[in-house]
Amino acid sequence: MSGADGRLAVVDVGSNSVRLLLCERIGPAGPEGERLATVTGLRRGAADDGAIAEDALARLDACLAGYAGRIAAFAPARVVAVGTSAVRDAPNAGRVDAVVRARLGTGLTVLSGEREAAAAFAGARLGAPGDGAVMVVDIGGGSTELVRGGSGPEGAVSLQLGAVRQTERHLRSDPPAPAEVAALRVDAAALLAGGLEAIGGPAPAVGVAGTITSLAAIDLGEYRPERVHGHRLTRERAEALTASLCRATVAERRRLPGLDPARAGVIAGGALIACAVLEAAGLDAMTVSERDLLDGVAMAASRPGGGYPM
Repeated sequence: MSGADGRLAVVDVGSNSVRLLLCERIGPAGPEGERLATVTGLRRGAADDGAIAEDALARLDACLAGYAGRIAAFAPARVVAVGTSAVRDAPNAGRVDAVVRARLGTGLTVLSGEREAAAAFAGARLGAPGDGAVMVVDIGGGSTELVRGGSGPEGAVSLQLGAVRQTERHLRSDPPAPAEVAALRVDAAALLAGGLEAIGGPAPAVGVAGTITSLAAIDLGEYRPERVHGHRLTRERAEALTASLCRATVAERRRLPGLDPARAGVIAGGALIACAVLEAAGLDAMTVSERDLLDGVAMAASRPGGGYPM
């Protein structure tokens, strides 16, 4: 169960960013409380076998040291920490767990791709009320999750298709060369074709996580969660924004209104994946949701007699 007054501190150790939800309660619209995000680039510079680099572990440690102070001020609260693609791929995942234990006093639950997808779906469903079929698209740093379902997930897949992973694999130039962009899109299309078949085909898309919320914020000219949430990102605008991002250098992207400068190095790769999803699914747009995996984990951890995993 959660802390003495039902509160939770949920930490998501992602492949590109680490996020914290200080959850006061689960309200009618889902978890309520302060949210923080820090780009740590955990997967950046990973070895060929997926091992997390020493400097990435140092960035994670510095981030969690700050989060530990926020959690201490929020106490009493139960602390729940989950890890996703970068951690589950890493042969040295125990090093990540050790950092989490040292800073937060709790172990790290490493989510399988399927459990990550289910948590993302549960959170995103808060932003798409009703039982109609949707396809949740969660583009992370190391993987992309596609989940199709109505009131609950009916088909889910986790693809080795992430903003950091594909940027390091394909986009070596600054700005990326046209051939590099084309290679990434071919790679993404091949993975997505199998992924869409595995979940039973496409459905109206709900996009979550940093790549998609960043594209929405760039489209809007500012990042304000209340405006980003529910934004309709059309395929036409996504393609136009992506073309512009691919023409820009990392330094130029850092100055874009609405974009966290720390995401400048991987946003073009993530945007190319978002466009590839819309193209492969034959969709004209996706609805952007600020509700995602973090919300899904919080809701599962708050259930009576339950906890995490879901």
